[in-house]
Amino acid sequence: MADIFADGFCETPYWWDLAPLEENDEPTPASKADVVIVGSGNVGLSAALSLARLDRKVVVLDAQEIGHGASTRNAGYLGRGLGFKYSDLAAKLGREDAAKLASVAVAAHDYTAALIRTEQITCAYRDTGRFIAAPSKKAYDKLSKDLDLMRHDGVPIDAEMIPRERQHEEIASDIYHGGQLLRGNGIMHPGLMHRGLVERARSQGADVIGFCPVTSVDRHSGGFTVTTPKGKIETRDVFIATNGYTPKAFPWQRRRVVPASAFMIATETLSPELMAKVLPGGRPLLENRNTPLWIRPNEDGTRILFGGTTGEDLGSLTAKAHHLYSEMTRVVPALDGVKLTHCWTGKVAMSFDFLPHTGTHDGMHYAMGWCATGIPMGTYLGHQTALRITGDPASVTALDDRPFPTWPFYYGDPWFMRWAVWWLQYQDRQMMKD
Repeated sequence: MADIFADGFCETPYWWDLAPLEENDEPTPASKADVVIVGSGNVGLSAALSLARLDRKVVVLDAQEIGHGASTRNAGYLGRGLGFKYSDLAAKLGREDAAKLASVAVAAHDYTAALIRTEQITCAYRDTGRFIAAPSKKAYDKLSKDLDLMRHDGVPIDAEMIPRERQHEEIASDIYHGGQLLRGNGIMHPGLMHRGLVERARSQGADVIGFCPVTSVDRHSGGFTVTTPKGKIETRDVFIATNGYTPKAFPWQRRRVVPASAFMIATETLSPELMAKVLPGGRPLLENRNTPLWIRPNEDGTRILFGGTTGEDLGSLTAKAHHLYSEMTRVVPALDGVKLTHCWTGKVAMSFDFLPHTGTHDGMHYAMGWCATGIPMGTYLGHQTALRITGDPASVTALDDRPFPTWPFYYGDPWFMRWAVWWLQYQDRQMMKD
């Protein structure tokens, strides 16, 4: 087998090269706060920034380094959708509710894009649009039907269908049957995005502390006592923003999200000619299937980043890199022979109904279950949770306090992942049958 690894290949996120995690000595948290936020990803930091600006004393805690989780490991997509395709959502919930939920996704994108601009977060954000590739004629027709239905129901969307004979305008691949060009989407450097949120939250007075896991939370008449190895914190409110890294200290939330490992690779620096050939429009691609592959340019358009096979465990990142490389060159044969500099993983969190959830349980606030929409939905619903904590009626969204299902005998360890992935892949195979 040919050597696919460049000198210096590493098994850490590509994003950490420009935005390394903090290695500072972590302070002891204050003994009192207005709000304790568990989780230092975009969700918790967005809430912390909004709460600090509303004069709340905020402490953000993380069990690992600040930003250790998915916020600095993801694909860096800023989209306008939910995990569900619109027609599936409409069939499940009815078109009125589907339109309301789809509008929340649009609001999440718009809020996050505006936050990047107003806070002047330097994260290489570009409003590129997105190509949603159809792996079959059946998948293409479904995308077209979804687009027509969304337009009919008044969901804000700017998109057009790209037939198969035009798909080379988007991707140097012949394996697809066209797709949908969705405008109003973007890409960014998620490590720099996260760093910007840390800096803004701290500048407003929020304490953001790593290596300080929450071991228990006890409720009492005045609020909560949050216990950590570094001491106890008395607080009026607690916000759980841990998503795919939810610990056993929060069993109710842990039972309702299913962590799944997602994987990505980064190529070495490529020539401008090859980059222009692979992605002529400079737009990211995401496949229209349950277990999608995705491809995008890096922050300066000099490398290809490729991901997929979420939930499939091959035992090592080296083995995963080989598998993803074979998938990448199957999709884009022109990349055969390039070398890889990085392969990494991070945990997404799926919910059992494939919708994000936000609300309160036992007096504690939560927002999680992003179903791979974490940058826009998490940033937005972190802010909305901050508003809910302060009693602002503007906090209300169509996602608030919806029934948050779980399964019998599930306690946070996804023992069924192999069968779940097989079922999703089976559905994808059925979609491939034209």
